[in-house]
Formats: sequence, C-alpha cells, structure tokens
Amino acid sequence: MNQNIKGQVKATQKTAFRVIAIIMAFVILFAGTAFAATSEVSTYIVDIYEGSQVTRIETTETVAEKVVAEAGIQLSDDDKLLLDGFKPGEDSRIVIYRASLVTFVHTNGKTLKTMFAGTVAELIESQGVTLTDKIFSSVNVNAVVTDNLKVEIISAYDIIINVDGEQKSVKTTARTVGELLEEQKIVLDEDDEVVPTADTELSNNLTVDVLRVEFVTREETESIPFTSEKVNSSALKKGVQKTAQKGVNGEKLITYKDKVVNGVVESTETVGETVTKEPIKEIIKVGTLVKEPTIKLGNNKIEKNGNPISEVPLPSEYTIGDNNVPTEYKYTIKGRAAAYCIPGGTTSTGRPAKPGHIAVNPNQIPYGTEMWIVSDDGVVYGYAIAADTGGFVKKGYFTCDLYMNSTEQCYQWGDRGVTIYVL
Repeated sequence: MNQNIKGQVKATQKTAFRVIAIIMAFVILFAGTAFAATSEVSTYIVDIYEGSQVTRIETTETVAEKVVAEAGIQLSDDDKLLLDGFKPGEDSRIVIYRASLVTFVHTNGKTLKTMFAGTVAELIESQGVTLTDKIFSSVNVNAVVTDNLKVEIISAYDIIINVDGEQKSVKTTARTVGELLEEQKIVLDEDDEVVPTADTELSNNLTVDVLRVEFVTREETESIPFTSEKVNSSALKKGVQKTAQKGVNGEKLITYKDKVVNGVVESTETVGETVTKEPIKEIIKVGTLVKEPTIKLGNNKIEKNGNPISEVPLPSEYTIGDNNVPTEYKYTIKGRAAAYCIPGGTTSTGRPAKPGHIAVNPNQIPYGTEMWIVSDDGVVYGYAIAADTGGFVKKGYFTCDLYMNSTEQCYQWGDRGVTIYVL
C-alpha cells in the first residue's frame, strides 16, 4: 500500500518538474526577446550650428559632447555648447559657441581682455554687470561674441547735434536718434529730415544733423529763341541774302519747386511750363539768280537777245519776232550744242566753214536743213544751215556743233542747251 502511494508521489513530482521546466523555458525565451528589444536604440537627427555653418548628423548617441565628436567637430576647453534645443533620442539641435578674445570695458573705464564663448548678454552677466535703462551695452546683447569684439558698458553717450544753426554737445541715455530728439525736445516739421535716420541706434561720439527742409514754388519768365529758315529767291542775285521776316523771341512761364535745406537751395525741380508768347520765325531769302557772262566773238560783244552770232543772212521769207523766235516754223528740237572752229576750212557739203554753217548728224537733221537757234540762256546763234558733220556725232551727247570764228569763241560758248526751230 505504501509502495503504491510512493509511486504516485513520484509520478506527481515528475509531472510537476516537467511543468516547471516548460514555464522556465518560456520565461527565459520572453526575457531574451524583451532584452533584445530594449537593447536596440533607434537613430535620430541632430543639426549642429556653428555660426552660419550647419552640420547634420544621424546618431544614436545621447550625450551632446559625444554627438559633436561623432560629427568630427573638435571643441576646446573654452568652447561652449548651447543645449536648450537638444533632446537625446529626438530630432533636435546643438549650438556651438567658440571661445573668442574679447575686450570688455566697464563704466569706470576698466578694461578686461578675456576668452569667452556665448552671447554678449552672457558676457555682461559673467562680469557681474546688470543692464538698466541708464546702463547699456555698446553692442547688441543678442549678438554672439567674436574675435576682437569690444563691448563697452555705457552710462551715457556723448552726442553732437547740429540743429538750427547751432552745434550742441549732449550726454544721453537714449537708445536711438528718434529718442534723442524727443529727449532734447527737438521737433521735426513734416518735411524736415534727420541724418542719420530716426531709427538709427546711437553710438558714442555720433553726430546728428537736423535738416530744416521746405519746398518753395516760384515762377520765372524765360525767352524762347526764334528759329531761322532760308528760302531760295530767283529775284536776288546769287550770294545775296535778304531778311524777309524778322525773327522775334517768344516767352514761356516756368514753374519751379526748390528744395531749401537749412536756408540753402539744394535742388530744383521743374513742375510746369506754359508758353505765353510764340516765337516768330526769321525768314531769310537767298539769291539764286546767276548773271550770265557776255560772249565776245572777235570784236563783237554778243549779249542775250542781242545780234545773232551767225554770219549767214536770214532769207527774206522768214520773219523773227521781238522775242527772237521765228513767227513760222515746222517744229522744234530741244538739245545741247557744242562749238568748233576750222578757220579757212570747208564743210562736208563743200560750203565754206563760217558761223551759220553748222555740223549735224545727217541721220537726224538732213544736210541743207534751215534752222534758227537760240540758247536756253537767251543767246541768239541765229540762222543756220546743216552743212557739216563731225566726231561729236559718235559721242551721242550733242545735237549739233555750232561753228565759231576762233577757238577762244568756242571756249566762251562752251556747252549750252539750245532750242532749234526748223524752218
């Protein structure tokens, strides 16, 4: 009986041991998993600011100094980290203040050179100075200190003010030019200006210029110069000029706006212009009339509308009017005439060479044609007979070649336009 009980007890103990073993296995398994889960740390982003430079690093480090070191940035013992934006394990930022050599001047003039990292406000605090409305810094307190920065603790600025013709030296605790003017009870009118501007922060030994400005409008009458025009006139000899209409200046009223600064005109602007009197143009007549030279043939002076040059008598059946134009003719030919001379010679048709026996192109004007010739400028060659021809025909420029008694006379004739009246 006892043996059976012992056997049951042993069986029960074995079962219990098995259950405990299984439970322990599960506990160890879950404990290992939990440990693995807790031992794994996720990465996060840290931006490291150093002046205007930003370095971004992905890290698992939770200590700021180690994060900076991991980014490859070395720090000196005097450098400082600003950690108000740093949260380990979360995306955040670290700001590096590099230690710089700065000069600090107390209100009593005591000067200190020191290595410092941080803002101007922190520097001032480190020196045991408390800023008030009447004790302030020469440098913006929010600025970060840099090498060779000089920070002065000032109880009052020495300022020079130029206003209304006077120069004033004042001490002030005002922070800006505008506050200074208000403190000194200097009132600016609407157009007045101040240099530097009212929002400029004061600095020691600054000069402030108050400019009294007014704009003055004035009117002035000014002259408008007349213009000249030249017109040709055949009634005047060439080279002669005559004023046909006298020029008269006009007038205009101009409105100016002057900018007057401290009693002196600094600039002027034209704001209006009105013509009150139109100018009268000057007209000058320029002569174009050319007096034709007289032609001398031998001892005879031949003038316009004078005696004919031709020595061949006009047949009685033809009549020449008072205007040196035949009363009857078949037709006219307009052309140009040259002159030639062969003293003692004979023409192509056997006629003697003399004034009146002229050379033509027989294909245009047949030999024997009777003509009356007058130059375009009024010189009368007179009665002529087509009796000769010559080289001029080949040139194709002249209509006829008029015979003269001498080479000199040929030069005097030259080249003239003519009208040929065919009789």
